[in-house]
Amino acid sequence: MGMTIFDSRDPAMRAGGELGLIAAYLVSSFAEAAAAGRQAADARREERAAYKYACELNEARGRADELGRVAIRAVRHVASLEAEVRRLKTALAQRQAHIDRMRSQKATA
Repeated sequence: MGMTIFDSRDPAMRAGGELGLIAAYLVSSFAEAAAAGRQAADARREERAAYKYACELNEARGRADELGRVAIRAVRHVASLEAEVRRLKTALAQRQAHIDRMRSQKATA
């Protein structure tokens, strides 16, 4: 069995040595706890950043979906306006042809 402070020739030195070992163990434990705390804080920070990114991505997808719906409505509206322009051009051409016929009949009469 090892020597203790009670059966040592220099109990004060032995107690000081044991106290030094205990202090070293405590310092080591505190350092490990601090490192674990920093690691946990870093992990939490990364989780928050990932959550924030996921929320922003989801929001952007929602906006993109809405913009896609707006674009589809706009394309359909433009197509209907183009059809209306074609119809009006046809009507205008028919009207102009009728006016030209009336003028030519009036000129020959």
